[in-house]
Amino acid sequence: MSEDNKDFKRLTAFRTSLNTVNIANYVPVDKGADYLEVNKLKVSRVRVVGTVVSKTVAEDRSYAFLTIDDSTDTLSLASSKNFNTGETNVELIEKPVIGDIVEVIGRVNEWEGKRKVNCETLKIIKDPNHWLYHKVELLLSGEKVERIEEKKEKGISTGVEAEKAESESEEDMIMRIIKDNDIGKGTNISLIVKQSNLSQKKVEDVLKTLLIDGLIYEPSKHSYKILDV
Repeated sequence: MSEDNKDFKRLTAFRTSLNTVNIANYVPVDKGADYLEVNKLKVSRVRVVGTVVSKTVAEDRSYAFLTIDDSTDTLSLASSKNFNTGETNVELIEKPVIGDIVEVIGRVNEWEGKRKVNCETLKIIKDPNHWLYHKVELLLSGEKVERIEEKKEKGISTGVEAEKAESESEEDMIMRIIKDNDIGKGTNISLIVKQSNLSQKKVEDVLKTLLIDGLIYEPSKHSYKILDV
C-alpha cells in the first residue's frame, strides 16, 4: 500500500452484477486503487454473487482462479496477495467446488485485457433465498446511487470513492458500536442510541442505510450484527 493510501478509509464494497463489472469503464490509477465508472461513481471494491463453473489451483499453490456465472455474465476471481506478509489467500479459492454459489468481496483489476476480481473474502452460500436477496439488492442499487450522489452534494463521505478520513462518520461509529458490543446475538438499538449520543430517529435512519448497503443485518427485532462475508 502506498503512503497516500494509508490515510484513506477502506472502501465500501458495491453490490453489482457480473455484467456490470465486465462492461463498465475501467480506469487504472498509478497511486491508489483502480476503479470502475458505474453510474457516475468510482467503484474499486465490489460484492458479487455467482455459481462456480470452473476452478484452477497451481500445484505450488502460488495462485488460484475461479470462474463464476450469475446469468448476466461470467467473471474470473483470483487469489490476492497480502502486501504486509507476502502471502496469497489461495485457501479461499480452494474451498468451493463447481456448482457452489459464492458471494465474494474484492478489488477490480485487469490483466492482459481481461477483467477480474482479486478475492478479499469469499463465502459459500447455503441458503437458496440469498440469490433472491442479492437480486433485490441490485434492484435497490438505483436508490443507493441516488443517496450517494446526495451525500456527495452535501460533502458527506460516501465510502465508495476514496476520501480523507478526518473524523468518524455516523455510519462508521454505529458499526463500531455494534461490533464492540456484540457478544453473539447482536447489539440492541437502545444501547446504540445510548453510546452514540444520537437521537432514536437518527440511529434508525443510519441503521436502515447500513441494512440497504448490506453491511449489517437484523438477526432479531431491534438487534443488529455486522455482516461478515
